[in-house]
Amino acid sequence: MAHARVFSAGTSIAGRSRLQIAILTAVSVSFAAGEASHAVVINTATGTGNTSAPPDDPGWANVGVLGVGTGVYLGNGWVLTAAHVGGGSIVLNGGTYAMLVGSGTTLTNNGAPGKSANTDLFMFQLTSTPPGLPDVSISATSLASNAATTMIGSGRDRGAFTQWSVNTAVTPWAWTEVSSGGNFAGYTTVSSRTMRWGTNNVSASGVWIDDGFGDIYSLATVFTDSGSPSSEAQAAYGDSGGAIFHKNGSAWELSGMILTVAGYSGQPDPGANAVYGNATYGADLSFYRSQIMVIVPEPSVGIYGVAGTLIALFALRRTGRRAISGARPARPAGSF
Repeated sequence: MAHARVFSAGTSIAGRSRLQIAILTAVSVSFAAGEASHAVVINTATGTGNTSAPPDDPGWANVGVLGVGTGVYLGNGWVLTAAHVGGGSIVLNGGTYAMLVGSGTTLTNNGAPGKSANTDLFMFQLTSTPPGLPDVSISATSLASNAATTMIGSGRDRGAFTQWSVNTAVTPWAWTEVSSGGNFAGYTTVSSRTMRWGTNNVSASGVWIDDGFGDIYSLATVFTDSGSPSSEAQAAYGDSGGAIFHKNGSAWELSGMILTVAGYSGQPDPGANAVYGNATYGADLSFYRSQIMVIVPEPSVGIYGVAGTLIALFALRRTGRRAISGARPARPAGSF
């Protein structure tokens, strides 16, 4: 199904005061094991597919279902997820692995001035090591604008293509679902979940946001419609803690972690409705890399790993003071 383009792909993230935030967890979501369903919402003709590792696999087996959200296995028995998802048993590559009680730790914002002490990232150790899973490399630098990414999450299934007639002359904007002729469009979602991958490009980086669980040094992508089917992805409920991978030369790296989405003024539930022009925000893991590596040192890195850590620490002292003016969306009225 080809869809008419309803929103400019070039719209900027920074300073869009009309955005609202939705936290991507939902306590009433069911997981449809073994069924053809959807996670990150993708803009293909049917919305099906992408439920196994892509041909150029960035780390599919290291991403798994974690309670109401998603988690990423980093290696050495450790998992990274959103703090608002928390710890627990995670399903990885067909097996279920329990959290080691007392091992959880919340990451900090490295003392960034004016920011919350803690951020919305959480790590915990497993009671046993999943066999055969590779260790994940964390990006040492922020991604540039337009950098290609692959997103993996276990969020809600894509529902029907939907159009809305939106009155932007009032505050908040007034949304009415219509069968045709709408000035905004996208997809609804349904309650079942499974793992899915999609692609998108970085629209902004170095953006400080507050998702209601702490300030986050973030990167963002925007959900756009090129006029033809694609694997363009937008996060939905259940994708919190999902992976944002980037291929650095010939090597895949974990560059971000999906945490929240932003929608328009008055938009019906941005966590459940993926409208063209909505944004997905993920933690920029290069900013938190030094903390992660203290807990999970990258194996067989040797001198390069030590040097990389020192470089990252130096970069943090610089980037910790940097924020994009006006880039913070509105704080959510409550958590989901």
